Amino acid sequence: MQNISSNVTSKVNKPKQHKYSLLGFFFLFLGFVILDQSTKLWSEKLYMVNSSLTDIRNYSQISDSIFKIGSSQNWLSFDTTYVRNTGAAWGFLGNLPENIRPYFFYVLTSIAMLIILILFFKTNTKQTMSRLGIAFIFSGAAGNFIDRVWLHYVIDWIHFKWDILGWNYDYPVFNVADCAVTGGVIILILDAIIDEIRNRKAKKLAKG
Repeated sequence: MQNISSNVTSKVNKPKQHKYSLLGFFFLFLGFVILDQSTKLWSEKLYMVNSSLTDIRNYSQISDSIFKIGSSQNWLSFDTTYVRNTGAAWGFLGNLPENIRPYFFYVLTSIAMLIILILFFKTNTKQTMSRLGIAFIFSGAAGNFIDRVWLHYVIDWIHFKWDILGWNYDYPVFNVADCAVTGGVIILILDAIIDEIRNRKAKKLAKG
């Protein structure tokens, strides 16, 4: 009798736990989008000097150095700026004709976000780390998609440069949404590595 009541209680609690889990992911998504959009607005107001109403690529900007590591030669520098990215990552396909480019990215991003959302709901609720990574990626995609819909370009404002042991690289300007996508990919890779280690340990125990 006691076992039956405990089973009933666990079945009742499962939908509640699932509901709270989804609510947590929703607030994570909302937080990323708000942070992304507010920082983009901040960079535009602070750094854009002038712009053209007819050509979105025609604008003037300034940047500000936040920190630099190194003396005579800066090993690492971090600047905040304002850049309009009309393409995908690293400005890819940014030079497409204006009558094609926005709609191409609308369709591409919409399909990608739909696939990500389907993957999220198909992932087992116990796979918290996987769901977290997918939620990060979806949040980042949504942040940049909002820019594309309203502005027809994505605002980037974080700029890293480094010169370490002769390795000199000027990293393309990015934003909070890009950080969310990158963070999500890293989480998924770590989850896959942890899962592989667990599977190998389980196989060793089964053989032993």
